[in-house]
Amino acid sequence: MGFSRRAALCGGAALMAAPGLAARIPVADRIAPAANSSQRVWGQSHLRGLMNLFLPTFREDGRTLDEEAIRHDVRHAIAQGFSGTMPMINWTLPGDPNWREFYRIVIDEAGTDLPVHGIIASREVENDKALLEKLEEIGTSLVLLASTYPADSSADQLYDLMAQRISATALPVMLYAATGRRAFPHLGPAGQPLDVYDRIADLENVVAVKISQPVSLTSTMQLCERLGDRLSMGPVNLDFLPLLARHFRIGWSGQWNAEAVQTPQQQLGNRLLAACAAGEAAQIDALAQQIEPALSHFFAVQAPVIRKGAHPWQHNRYYQWLAGGNGGLLPRDSHAPEGAIPVLDARAREGMRAAFVASGLEPTEAPEEQFVVGRAAWARGVRASDLSDLPYYSEQ
Repeated sequence: MGFSRRAALCGGAALMAAPGLAARIPVADRIAPAANSSQRVWGQSHLRGLMNLFLPTFREDGRTLDEEAIRHDVRHAIAQGFSGTMPMINWTLPGDPNWREFYRIVIDEAGTDLPVHGIIASREVENDKALLEKLEEIGTSLVLLASTYPADSSADQLYDLMAQRISATALPVMLYAATGRRAFPHLGPAGQPLDVYDRIADLENVVAVKISQPVSLTSTMQLCERLGDRLSMGPVNLDFLPLLARHFRIGWSGQWNAEAVQTPQQQLGNRLLAACAAGEAAQIDALAQQIEPALSHFFAVQAPVIRKGAHPWQHNRYYQWLAGGNGGLLPRDSHAPEGAIPVLDARAREGMRAAFVASGLEPTEAPEEQFVVGRAAWARGVRASDLSDLPYYSEQ
C-alpha cells in the first residue's frame, strides 16, 4: 500500500500534533550531513530555505533578452528570501550568445545577495567538462549535475561517467535524483541507483542532492537514509517534510518554481524549512497545514507535466507574477515533447489565485494583460496586441 501526497502531509502533521509529542525533535535522533570539506562547509552556510528556478524574459521579438525584466526578477528573488537561484537555459543553450548574457545579467544583479547556480545536462562528458569551465569563469557558486547517461549503464560505468564530471571542477556539486530518463530501474529501487550515489557521495565537492517532485516518499526516505550522513538533502516535495524532519536534518529545497508557495511578505516555504532544520515540531505542523492548499495545487499542476519530460511554463511564470515577479509569456519550448506543455487558461489562473488565498497569500491585483507582456514591458507601454504569438496561453 503506497502513500498519496495528501496522506503524507496530513499523516505527518497528525504525528507532529499527537499528544505528548515533544515540541522539539531531538537533534541527536536525526541524520545530518557532514561538513568535512570546504565545499560542504559552503553548502551548510548557503543551502537553506527555498531556492528558485530563474526563468528568462525576452522582449517583444521573443529572442532579445529583456535585461530590465531579468534584473527585476533577481531583485524579486532576493525579496523572496531565496538562498540561491538557477537560470533555466532551455531558451539560451550553451553556444548561444544569450547563454553567457543571461548569466551575466543575473550574476551582476545578484551581487553577494543571491548565489547563482549552474547546470550541466549533456550526454557527452567532454561537453559537460567544457561547460564547467565556463560556469567557473562566469562566477556561479554551485552546479547541478543533471547529465544524462546511457540507459543500460552498469553501476561502475555510471559512477565513472558521473565522477569524471565532478572531478573536473572545484565547485560544489549537487546531484539530481529524478525519474524518467534520469532513472535506472536495473540499478536500484524505483530507478534510484543508491549504490552509485553512495560511492559518489564520498567525493568531497559533492554537497547535496536535489530530489525531484515525482520521486516517491519511499524513494526519498531511502535516498536520505543512504546519503544524509554526508550530503544535504533537498526534496522538492515539501509535503514530505513533516515525516522527513523526524529522521533527517532537512533545511532547503530548490531549483523549482518556489514562487508557487510563498510571497515576499509571507514566506511560508522559508519558514517551514527553517522549522524543519531546527526540529521545531509544532511549527512544522502549523506551517505544513497553512501551506497545504498552495502546495497541493502546485503539485497537481506540475507533477504530471514533469513526468512527461516538460514543465508547465506559463503556469510557472504566472505563479511568479502573482507574487510580484515580472511575468511575461515564455517562448515556445522546442525541447519539450509534443503536447506536454499545458495551456494557461482562465480556469487555471483562477485556480492558482484561489490556492494562494487559501494559504493566506495575497496575489497581485495588477491587470491580467500585464502578466502577458510582463511588468517591465507594461511600464514601457507594450500591450498584448504588440505580441505576434501568445504561446501556451488562452484568455478564456
